[in-house]
Amino acid sequence: MHVLDKYMGLPYSPRRFDCGDLAILLQKELFGNEVQLAGKRLRPLNSDRQVEVLALYCADLGEKTETPQDGDAILMREVGSDTAGHIGTYFFVSYTPSVLHTSEALGGSRLHRLSDLPSLGLSIAGYYKWKRKLTE
Repeated sequence: MHVLDKYMGLPYSPRRFDCGDLAILLQKELFGNEVQLAGKRLRPLNSDRQVEVLALYCADLGEKTETPQDGDAILMREVGSDTAGHIGTYFFVSYTPSVLHTSEALGGSRLHRLSDLPSLGLSIAGYYKWKRKLTE
């Protein structure tokens, strides 16, 4: 069993388990890191408002990188949007750059090749190394 298998198909919930929650869960369970995306953050259901809220946290994510490593954050934007409103986690799986993410459209968490993002209506806005605080 691949280490990521247990994170596939986790049901999406706009109020309880969105893309940010998945990213935080992966950091904690796979990398032993407590990362910040504001635990009691705003959870708007409107996609335009989601973009605004995620933009508030971008500066807190960490350092932007051009060479992502497993566990780094990927900010994505939907077609037609100038601003990122979706977050996922980068993994290099089977020699392929990939993202593990969730959304309402997906219905649950899925692993996609980065090259498949345009067919999902997504483009990459940037990669970020998390500001990490190791758990005790």
